[in-house]
Amino acid sequence: MNEAGSQRRRMLRPSKSGARELTRPALSPLDARMSARDATQITTDAGTGPEQRSIQSVVIGFRLIEALEAAGGPVTLKDLAAAAGMPPSRAHAYLASLRAVGLVTQEEEGGRYDLGPRALSLGLAALGRLEVREAALGAMRAFRDDTGEAVHLSVWSGQSPVIVSRLDGRRGGSLSIRLGFALPLDRSASGHIFLAFLPEAVATGRALAREVELVRRRGIAVTGGLLNTGFAALSVPVFNHAGDLAAAMTTLGAAGHIDISPDGPTARRLRAAGEAASAALGYGVREPSKPKPKAKPEREKKPPRR
Repeated sequence: MNEAGSQRRRMLRPSKSGARELTRPALSPLDARMSARDATQITTDAGTGPEQRSIQSVVIGFRLIEALEAAGGPVTLKDLAAAAGMPPSRAHAYLASLRAVGLVTQEEEGGRYDLGPRALSLGLAALGRLEVREAALGAMRAFRDDTGEAVHLSVWSGQSPVIVSRLDGRRGGSLSIRLGFALPLDRSASGHIFLAFLPEAVATGRALAREVELVRRRGIAVTGGLLNTGFAALSVPVFNHAGDLAAAMTTLGAAGHIDISPDGPTARRLRAAGEAASAALGYGVREPSKPKPKAKPEREKKPPRR
C-alpha cells in the first residue's frame, strides 16, 4: 500500500458506536516540535489575491474555537485537541490564553471545555450590527434619494463608533467613507451622538461636555471641519426597542454645499430618517392599552321624603 493510501486509512477510525469518523491526518514531527515561538511567528499565505500576512498563533488558536463550535457542547481536552489537529499539551497552552480573555470556559468538575461568555457576546454583537444595518437601510436610501447627500451608519465597538454601512451621495465633491473606519469621539458628529446618548461613552473636557449637552437637548450633532477640513456633518441617534442607542446616522458633505443648520431642511430629513430607522427597530412601539371598564350607570336619586 502506498503512503497516500495509508494516510487515508489513518484518517478513518472506528468510533465507540462502530461508525467511522473522519479525523485530521497525524501531525508531522516538525509540527509536533513547534514551541512557544508560535506566539510571535508571522507566516505568508499564498492565495489568489495579494500576499496576506497572518500571526500563526491566532490561526492555530482559532482552530480550537472552531472545534468547540462544531462540538455543540462541552468536550474533553483530548477530544478537543484531536479535533483541532494538535497534541493535548499544545492545545492546553492555547486554551489557557483563550480562557483568560473569556472566549473559552472550563467546567470545575470534569474539566471539559466549552465556548465562553466572550464568544457569546461577540456573536450577539455581530447579530446586533447586522440587524441595525438592515433596519436602517430603507431610511438611509430615502434620505439619500431625497437630498442627494451621502449618509453612513456607525455602531459602538466598545471604544469608538465604527462605520458599518454607507450610501454615497449624488453631489460632486463628496468624501469617500471607508467601512470599518473608527471615528473619534471628540472630533466627529457621530462621536458626539454616542457621547450624548450612550452612558459608557464619556466626554473629557469642559468644552466638549458643553457641546455634548447641547447635542442631547437638540437631538442632533453638527460639526464643521473637525475631522476633515472643508467638510461638515450632521448626525442623529437611532434607538432600539428598549430605548438604548443602537447607532448614529450621519450625513457628510462639502462645507458651504450641505445645509448644517440644526433646524434646516437637511436636518429635518435626517431626523425623519433616524426616527424611521428607530421605528424599524421597535423604538416607540407600546403594548396596546387595555380598554377601560365601562362606568356603571348612576342610580337615579329619589327625592327626599317630606
